[in-house]
Amino acid sequence: MATQHNDISFSVINEPDISAELDSSIRDTLVVCFPADREYYRNQSWWHCVPVYRVLARDREDFIVAHTAVVERVITCGQSAKVRVAGIQSFCVLPKYRGTGLSDKMMSVAMQEAKTRGFDAGLLFCLPQLEPVYGRMGWSRLDAVVYMDDVQAGKTPIPTKNITMFYPLLAPAFRRGYLTTPFPAGDIDLAGTDW
Repeated sequence: MATQHNDISFSVINEPDISAELDSSIRDTLVVCFPADREYYRNQSWWHCVPVYRVLARDREDFIVAHTAVVERVITCGQSAKVRVAGIQSFCVLPKYRGTGLSDKMMSVAMQEAKTRGFDAGLLFCLPQLEPVYGRMGWSRLDAVVYMDDVQAGKTPIPTKNITMFYPLLAPAFRRGYLTTPFPAGDIDLAGTDW
């Protein structure tokens, strides 16, 4: 799938279709966008777990100017509510393109694809100062303790520097009334690592 935003084209690419050359190009963009993690992204284009698809934005020269990866996970909320989430990973826009509306379009493409694939909701982790940015895109903050699997520590809360936000895709489980709120209440078990 490809759509246009001025001189930028968008594509959704399934993870098995990411070639070594494309992976290298993605890593180049991630290194610029996440300078504190540049050593990590020089070697790997995904964070903690492999995504199921990517959304890429490219300029006229076919250079990747924005990226996000989407992880698929069935999480548990509260005692037993299961939610299939599209986990947003490594969402970024090159500095030159920030403030142009490109991030909004990127997220729209990513969430539309998630809806098409039948995900219940989007879920992401970010620094508190990014809450207004994601809020503008339709994301809401969740005030829940989120637990992830850690190789050394077992079940452990995600880092306290991060907040958790969700995007309501309103998949059938939500519409049928099994859930009485936009997102189930209670602590969240990611049933794996964070992303």
